[in-house]
Amino acid sequence: MVELSGWFLGASARRCAVGVLLWATSGCLQRRSDPAQATDVGRCATCHGDPARPGDVLSRSAPPRDLAGGTDPSYPGVGAHSIHLNASSTHSAVACSECHVVPERSDSPGHADHGSPATLVFGPLASSGGHAPSYDTATRRCSDSYCHGKGDAVWNAPRSSSEACGSCHGLPPPAPHPQSARCSLCHAAVVDAARNVIRPDLHVDGHVDVATPDSCTACHGLVNAAPPLDLAGSSATTSPGVGAHQTHVLGTASARAVPCGECHVVPKNVLDPGHIDSDGPAQLVFSGAATAFGASPTYGGGTCQSTACHGAVFPDGHASGGTNTEPTWTRVDGTEAGCGSCHGLPPPAPHPYLALNPVCSACHEDIAPDNKTFVRPELHVDGVVTFNVP
Repeated sequence: MVELSGWFLGASARRCAVGVLLWATSGCLQRRSDPAQATDVGRCATCHGDPARPGDVLSRSAPPRDLAGGTDPSYPGVGAHSIHLNASSTHSAVACSECHVVPERSDSPGHADHGSPATLVFGPLASSGGHAPSYDTATRRCSDSYCHGKGDAVWNAPRSSSEACGSCHGLPPPAPHPQSARCSLCHAAVVDAARNVIRPDLHVDGHVDVATPDSCTACHGLVNAAPPLDLAGSSATTSPGVGAHQTHVLGTASARAVPCGECHVVPKNVLDPGHIDSDGPAQLVFSGAATAFGASPTYGGGTCQSTACHGAVFPDGHASGGTNTEPTWTRVDGTEAGCGSCHGLPPPAPHPYLALNPVCSACHEDIAPDNKTFVRPELHVDGVVTFNVP
């Protein structure tokens, strides 16, 4: 007894099937794109497929029907043949020769001279990128194929392109792939900004079409390289990828603009090590004003800690007297770094203290006599205490 597409046939039935093959066809087309001839109607499709189906010879020849006459995709002899052989919104048609040796003749060795199921010989597409595809006849699964990635596609449980999106590769794939869901930033030839495949012929074709953008703002930022937008496309300051970026890089009326390099290693090129080859969030490497006065800043739980710029560390190890030296990164409403939050007004002793209405400008030329207006904000929160003792 031999199994034909999940059905069992005896030896006599098998001989009959082989005989029909030998009688019905004198050869098969090697390429799926070859035009069908009027005399080709019965070729191959006599035993499997449907000779009345539109399309070329091999389109008509692929199941359904299978060798046992089955048409249900749950039958292994039918399975996902139709989905593979017909182009969809996400991929081109897959040639028969990518999974089978297409015979010259029905009596060619290896075609109808052995039991079912059909022999699978994976072609260059499935083997692209160093993959070693295989098919398990027990579980009906294709494994380690280029076309399905690391996902184990179930042959006799086919899904539409929309249902299967994300099963072959993550959206996005895991690191070291950039952790952005905006695929069109690098794959604009294949997908649009809404992640619709616009060139199915360039998708699942054995080649990754990628064009790395040159501008930092292509992936994050809008008016400058700092978020918003963050890598996930968010513009909300409550998103950790956005937070207080703009407050820092633009500066305020009371503090200088903070260079990106004081919190991050700024790459020269997009693909530099440490830039997009690790999981988010972005790596923080503090320098400059954040590390002034011997500070060793850290970030955790949504707050910056032990920074000089927010007063957690003060000159000579003295206390700053600030009311909020560990500000919350995602609270950008003016309450986290108000006047007096980083250091007291004035700071506690041994800082000079004037009991009534201290006039900071007496020693610090960056502020006006009203103790509110900064005339030189670039000299404030810069890692250096600018003062002149009168």
